[in-house]
Amino acid sequence: MPEAAQARIFVLDDDSLTRRIVEAALTKESFVVHGYGTKAHGVAAAQRDPYDLYLLDVMLPDGDGVDVCRLLRTRTAAPIVMLTSRGDLDDVVVGLEAGADDYIVKPFRVGELVARVRAQLRRAGELNRDRQPDDVLRLGDLSVDRAIRDATVRGERARLSQREFEVLDYLALRHGRNVARDVLMEAVWGSTEEISEKILAVYIRRLRCKIEVDPEAPRHLQTVRGFGYRLE
Repeated sequence: MPEAAQARIFVLDDDSLTRRIVEAALTKESFVVHGYGTKAHGVAAAQRDPYDLYLLDVMLPDGDGVDVCRLLRTRTAAPIVMLTSRGDLDDVVVGLEAGADDYIVKPFRVGELVARVRAQLRRAGELNRDRQPDDVLRLGDLSVDRAIRDATVRGERARLSQREFEVLDYLALRHGRNVARDVLMEAVWGSTEEISEKILAVYIRRLRCKIEVDPEAPRHLQTVRGFGYRLE
């Protein structure tokens, strides 16, 4: 991952005013920004050149940003952030299930968007840190590696997204203990106002698909009914 000032940002939004605002704000921060207004143009550009972070609007005139997210996730591990209108919780859930790492609700403050972009790039960059053996927590056939911000299951990389890792890491450091949903959301997202239990459940489901032999009968990531979760 390059330094933030060199990072290439992909912006896909059909609203020209929003796109110009985003492009101007990120360019001012010394990012290299390429903006597109249609799914067709965006997909062609994404297939032609790699980017370090993708900002995708959910609603596009010729398709769906979630479909673009699914396509990108088959080609890159770079952070994907969905842009969605306030109240479209179902769109957020679908986007996260398609592989997005985060979402930003419109209308948004420019400063917030820049901060969220920097946070995603910083987390992605931490994957390249040198491996430190003491950073590995082993729970049976599951190992949580804080140095590379990923987990291994029976020796295979789980390839967790940044947010998935943060959820798993928080639970792993408290393994064997029940963690309340609101405590987990506050710890990972910084505020329970930005996240709902429905969205948290998406991340739990995605984690189970990556770390459990049978996601429908999880051995590691347990639900504590009416309270939260526990990692065994």
